[in-house]
Amino acid sequence: MASWAFESPAPLSDTQYAQWQQLLEQRTGICFMQHRSILQAGLVLRMREIGISDYDAYFQQVSAVPQGAIEWSLLVDRISVKETSFFRDADAFKAVKQFLLKRLDAQLRPQDDTLEIWSVGCSTGEEAYSLAMVANDMVDYTRAKVFIGVTATDISSTALHYARRGAYAPRKLERVPVEAKIKYFSEQGDKHFHIVPGLKQKLCFTQGNILELAQAPAIKMDIIYCQNVLIYFQRRRHKQLLDMFAERLKPGGLLVMGAGEVTNWRHPNMKRLADEHVLAYIHADEHVTAD
Repeated sequence: MASWAFESPAPLSDTQYAQWQQLLEQRTGICFMQHRSILQAGLVLRMREIGISDYDAYFQQVSAVPQGAIEWSLLVDRISVKETSFFRDADAFKAVKQFLLKRLDAQLRPQDDTLEIWSVGCSTGEEAYSLAMVANDMVDYTRAKVFIGVTATDISSTALHYARRGAYAPRKLERVPVEAKIKYFSEQGDKHFHIVPGLKQKLCFTQGNILELAQAPAIKMDIIYCQNVLIYFQRRRHKQLLDMFAERLKPGGLLVMGAGEVTNWRHPNMKRLADEHVLAYIHADEHVTAD
């Protein structure tokens, strides 16, 4: 490894930053205009790994088509934000729980139906597993005879590898209720807590960019959970993504986002959930005027 890797590299110049930002947004849709430090850190991390100290030379390498395709995917993996935790937004998960209690009512739902959930930008899996835990608890509570399927997508292959393994250090379980910890985790010899097979088999982790709509799950969803994802996209892309989510919800389905992520979005089939603590919408059976 080059000796420069142990030194603090010079920060990106404004011209270099604009060049990298444009390339990343063009290819992934992710906008780093408000996240310069994340872009800088990701670049430095990957460049250190391969012993390159020249931002411009590295730019030429990764932007080359098709020669730079593999290195490009590795760079995107380093830059992708992976900060997450189990049950990260208590109010949002409370809303999901209340939604599922109504959704699984035997008088309102066919007993042979499926319960489909999509975790968008699932990172290392904590969010997706949290959704699966809540769904499984509500199915057990209501005794509904439904199949639970959680589709979890992310752009980072490294994060997905970690998620598929389903093994977490003890500090990662700080927000997990004791009952859930006992029910859904097993402590093994590697001093990590592993998701039990019965829950893990309900999840499918897959790599993809949500801007590539053809790669989005084709099945209709009961819940689409997309928190702290849209903040990395330009506002002009928000409507495109939200409209796509709306089209992939079943009638009566729930769309959950992070508080403050979206303003002034309207869709003829979506109605804002009456909960001041959560930014969420319900897919109505008929056209509605959003609140």
